[in-house]
Amino acid sequence: MLQFSILASGSSGNAIYIQTERTRLLLDAGISARQIRDRMRSVGVDAFHDIDAVLLTHEHVDHVRGFPQVAKQTQARVYATEGTWHHTLASVDEWLGPERRETVRAGEPFSVGDIRVTPFSVSHDAEEPVAYRFDADGSSLTVLTDLGYVSDTIKDIVKGCQAYVWEANHDVEMLRSGRYPWHLKRRILGDKGHLSNEDAAVALADLVGDSVMQVYLAHLSEENNLPDLAELTVHTILKECQPVYGDLVRLRRTSRTEATPLNTL
Repeated sequence: MLQFSILASGSSGNAIYIQTERTRLLLDAGISARQIRDRMRSVGVDAFHDIDAVLLTHEHVDHVRGFPQVAKQTQARVYATEGTWHHTLASVDEWLGPERRETVRAGEPFSVGDIRVTPFSVSHDAEEPVAYRFDADGSSLTVLTDLGYVSDTIKDIVKGCQAYVWEANHDVEMLRSGRYPWHLKRRILGDKGHLSNEDAAVALADLVGDSVMQVYLAHLSEENNLPDLAELTVHTILKECQPVYGDLVRLRRTSRTEATPLNTL
């Protein structure tokens, strides 16, 4: 039985709690340790100090802001790619011993307790970013944010999950007409930026099978998107691809400030 709660999602901070009966993981720590602990408690999980592992996707501050605090206040092992360690190790090197540091390599699955973790490369403007698929006891979850496009290789890796935390960062027209400087717009729209609502929907359409899947729309831009718009766009495009997709894909929302209820797969 795999359970998870999205504690925070957005450019102000990202963190996801994942557990089985035996294993507790934290994916990214882009909010403070106190916020992580409090939001875990808000969904009925009083296990902050029992976290077994922290997994990092990349070094951007909205994913690692609270990482030193979390690592210091728990005994969790920390998993990151060499590129991510290159940017984050200095903040914890004095007291996080090598016995708690693990190096992740894209394409090389590993286990933390009874959870099988599959890291895979994504196209983003970080040194060595990865995303992760989690499998346990027949349940499966993929967290896929912070990427410019979804390749066929990624689709093959993540196909067949019961739940996805899936980036729908921006509406293209809102971004183009918004107040961001052009260099930032170009970064977001590029192949190493973030997924638009439209691109998120098109990629999801290739993953729909015969079973219902839950999709949490994540990392929405506060400036260049709206939850209603993201949900409507994704739902509409999925139905245009195949009318039945509108019923098979159950869309869920995430928040910057509140944890989603603990979901059991």
